[in-house]
Amino acid sequence: MESTELLSLLVAATMGLSWTVVYLLVIYRSFKDKQCGMPSVAMAFNLSWEFLYSFMFYDTGSDLQLWINRVWFVFDVLIFAAFLLYGAKQWDKLYQKFFYPYAVSIVLGAFSLLYFFQLDFGATAITYSAFTMNVLMSWMFIAMFLQQQDLKGQAFGIAFFKMLGTVAATIILFKRYSQFLQLMGVLCFILDVIYVVLIVDRYKKANLHLVTRRVKV
Repeated sequence: MESTELLSLLVAATMGLSWTVVYLLVIYRSFKDKQCGMPSVAMAFNLSWEFLYSFMFYDTGSDLQLWINRVWFVFDVLIFAAFLLYGAKQWDKLYQKFFYPYAVSIVLGAFSLLYFFQLDFGATAITYSAFTMNVLMSWMFIAMFLQQQDLKGQAFGIAFFKMLGTVAATIILFKRYSQFLQLMGVLCFILDVIYVVLIVDRYKKANLHLVTRRVKV
């Protein structure tokens, strides 16, 4: 195997493993803290995207990516379950009766947008939708952080490994994709860095260890 091929494989593996760690940490924190660790709209798009490219448009990528998407879909289902279990508690009691209709509407809306985006744009839709979603998700994580006064559902590991996955993905984008997608990668990286900085600052203010999350003595 040539050195360039080995480097490409390592970069792709870094991206996949990093985002898998993000999924696992979001699931862990969501159920431990009893608060969904992913913004609701981002969750709806993730769930819909993984379903579409795992079971409907599964011929748009490699076999390896197909099975990765299917594993990630299972993770998305678990995150959605946490959202359904705990999401209503974050709403004002006056509006909690609208929570489940809202949950259904965001999933149906996200699914519809991604489905017709694929029909209209064909083979390029999978990549363009994925990285556009990634940028929007990074914005949403920052917005979610700013709305909260604590770290429920969030962790340094989520922010760090999301950023690491973005770095790897952006390297791939600069190797063979359009300038628009390269811009998406750079924007996403900048937003992820901001999210990491915000998380680290809140850890410091709470006197928590970044890895163990325990109070420093």
